[in-house]
Amino acid sequence: MSESINVPLTIREAERKDIEGVYQLYQSLTPEDLYMRFFTFHKVSHEEIEQLFSRQDHVTLLAEIDGRIVGEATLYEDGEFSVAVDPRERRGGIGTALVAELIKRGASSGMKKIKFYTLPENYPMIRIGKKLGFKLDFDEEQVKGVLELN
Repeated sequence: MSESINVPLTIREAERKDIEGVYQLYQSLTPEDLYMRFFTFHKVSHEEIEQLFSRQDHVTLLAEIDGRIVGEATLYEDGEFSVAVDPRERRGGIGTALVAELIKRGASSGMKKIKFYTLPENYPMIRIGKKLGFKLDFDEEQVKGVLELN
């Protein structure tokens, strides 16, 4: 895909009926993708997705193309967020769109800042952070991105 979204993309809050679709999204991720997401090789179980949907300490947004879940982003009460995009749909702006919406949600809920942690080799996440104005702090083991909200 190109650098901008060129298909109809819907971003919405996740609902319990989306558990299977989110599980399928995580099943599409390669071992390297999962390592970038969790800092370890970790295959996500169906039970973990169900737990995500039962917790109340976050908001989870989904990106859909033609009714298919192609991205997921979760913002926790402490301001930390995570994002995952289907490998077949990357480099089209989906991750950036999800994080931009998380920023709006965080600001409207009164959060002072939002943040992410990633590995130094996770160039797509670092690009999203730069594009959206996060202050990035690099060290050998991780990159921390922080965005102050007004």
